[in-house]
Amino acid sequence: MTTINMRTTRLGTLMITLLMAFVSCKKDEAPQNAPVDVEVSVSFAGDAYAENLDVEGITVNVYNASGKVVFQGMTDVAGKVRVQQLSPATYTLQATKVYTAAEFNGIMGKTEETDVTFTTEQKTVEINIAGEKAFHLELMTGATSALIIKQIYYTGSDARQGASFRDQFIEIYNNSDQVAYADGLYIAEAYGTNNANAQYAFQPNSGQYDWSKSYGMPSGINANADYVYARTIIQLPGSGEEYPIQPGESVVMASTAVNHQSPYTGTDGVTISVQDPSLTVDLSKADFEAYYAPYIDRGRPLASDVDNPTVPNVIVHRRSGNATDLIMDQTGRISWLIFHGEGMGAVSSWKGYDVPYTDGRERTDGTYIQIPVANIMDAVELQSSSTSTVYPKRFTAQQDAGWTAAEGGARSSYAVIRKTKEVVNGRRVLADTNNSTEDFVSIKANPKGFAD
Repeated sequence: MTTINMRTTRLGTLMITLLMAFVSCKKDEAPQNAPVDVEVSVSFAGDAYAENLDVEGITVNVYNASGKVVFQGMTDVAGKVRVQQLSPATYTLQATKVYTAAEFNGIMGKTEETDVTFTTEQKTVEINIAGEKAFHLELMTGATSALIIKQIYYTGSDARQGASFRDQFIEIYNNSDQVAYADGLYIAEAYGTNNANAQYAFQPNSGQYDWSKSYGMPSGINANADYVYARTIIQLPGSGEEYPIQPGESVVMASTAVNHQSPYTGTDGVTISVQDPSLTVDLSKADFEAYYAPYIDRGRPLASDVDNPTVPNVIVHRRSGNATDLIMDQTGRISWLIFHGEGMGAVSSWKGYDVPYTDGRERTDGTYIQIPVANIMDAVELQSSSTSTVYPKRFTAQQDAGWTAAEGGARSSYAVIRKTKEVVNGRRVLADTNNSTEDFVSIKANPKGFAD
């Protein structure tokens, strides 16, 4: 009897022990639908911002699938914020930091007139018990776009030994991991003053025109902060999906799509050639060309502006004055942007305004088209110097907080080109912090080439 009781006791004790171990194990294993704590860290893109701007006090928002804010917090001194008890689901993370013009100018030594907003790309993440628990966001000024300006060859080559202005081009790059389309993209020359003149009205900090005082400008808009003003405006052809750009690839828009290293015949029958082919480039395989002849109603088209029948022509909406070809300013006094026309209506309805005279009078020799900042996909501020701003900036920090310049200046054969930020699965991701000082370097012009 005693033996049986001892065996029963031992068996019962074993069963209880096993049951307790099972229960303990279950307690240690959190259910898959349990809330999750995650950490979000934030930094500024670009060395100048990272070194000078504080990562504390940056607003971090977490949105649910329907777009509702489910968390809002501020980063600590290390640029981090802890988001507690998130239910497993898909969320979008974004961080924002706004500086007043006075704050930003005081820290960075700039001359901005309006508030400067830094924001991050919206990052979609899947939160669950087995997934990532830490996420990083990178603050940039302005918006980011799949299509960006990769290379601008505005300097041209030597006027005697090279091709002068004839070999200029702009290259547009797909910086995303999805197919993008060049169809309908606008490329424009941003206009502004290069020097102070008492007869015009200027913004006090930047020294740029105060467009709000232009003749006929509506009073209920922010003419300086919400718009830029364009002179040359051209548009790539296509009805929507005719000109795909694969991820990590680009298109080149040439002033004249010929091989400038070899002789070719102008429209007047005269041979055009260069003495030193190494100074110029082959643009015969460009994706688009700016053939101006059909748009010239006054003056005579340049004989050098020939039409390559194998390269699609751009649509020329606005020419610089009476320009007879797309000739970029070779000293870097004009900046460039790309934009979409969504919400702007027909091109014929776009508003143009004169430069602002202090006495309010109307200018009669031309106007400049008002482009909404919201439509700008990318902008690059050019200067004649890479070390200091020689001319008042056309763009605010929202579009381009810095500037860039080509080595050697006019007719140097050099272009400005974006640096490679990283290579992802063989695809180059180019630097895009909306600060050309950080993002661009200068190389000898190389259509569809890279900086490194």
